[in-house]
Amino acid sequence: MATSDCLCLPLQKLLEPFAPGVHTTISYASTDGEYKDDGKRRCFVVNGRYRCHSLEAHGFALMRVPLEKTQGHDLYNYLQASKVLYPLAEDVLRRAFPTSTKVLVFDHIARNDARYAQEAKAGEITKMLASSYAFHVHGDYTVRSGFSRARSLLEPHEDSGRIEAAIQAAIQQRFAFVNVWVPLKKVERDPLGMIEWSSQRPQDVVSIKFIYPHRTGEIYRVLPSDHHRWVYYPDMMPGECLIFKVFDSATDGRSRFSLHDGFPGSKLQARCAQPGKYRNAMRRLLR
Repeated sequence: MATSDCLCLPLQKLLEPFAPGVHTTISYASTDGEYKDDGKRRCFVVNGRYRCHSLEAHGFALMRVPLEKTQGHDLYNYLQASKVLYPLAEDVLRRAFPTSTKVLVFDHIARNDARYAQEAKAGEITKMLASSYAFHVHGDYTVRSGFSRARSLLEPHEDSGRIEAAIQAAIQQRFAFVNVWVPLKKVERDPLGMIEWSSQRPQDVVSIKFIYPHRTGEIYRVLPSDHHRWVYYPDMMPGECLIFKVFDSATDGRSRFSLHDGFPGSKLQARCAQPGKYRNAMRRLLR
């Protein structure tokens, strides 16, 4: 990642009291992995703004995105959001992965619990609008589903006469799935917490399958561990974005997954009664 993009210690923070982090309750899976949030554990979550985490070493990083370029567009409208946000997200990822040869932004989710509740009551919910993210520790892909998902996404973009050869050539190279979280307003509750890559172990996760009409997905549920080092970024503002790996095919020691969890705001910040989170999460495939 380009060092100029690292928002490890913004200048305005130098004038504020140092806040090393907070204690909160993390919702891990049960020890057998059957229940997603039965393993409650009290943990310390580090304030990431006073450190410089990197995508390759830790699995996540805070970067800049020129959100002012979206002014005048309704970012809850699926087509408008795709038109104006996807190019910005692609630029962020090309800065984060300067040697990548291809970036494919394939979907996004807009999260706004108040708007979702209002639309659900009215009986018509905007496409790709969600109420909230999962308040339990998880990973979006497993080793197996990372490869199968890459295959399904690349297939429509290859020539029909050489689909199999092209896909095999692509997945034999390094590729990664990366989420980009973009706040549309100041985030004053329900921040996202990340586990540093070097504190994760293979025995910390259990694979769970999801059967969809058109495909089978697989994610990781996460078991409690005293080794986990948690990080979050309080008070994210428009113009900032949190990028984190949900799968990386590389096996050379760099980060591969960023296990994560949403924290209910009342446990982390005193201003939980203020406006909530308004975020667009965009998923992309890089190779």
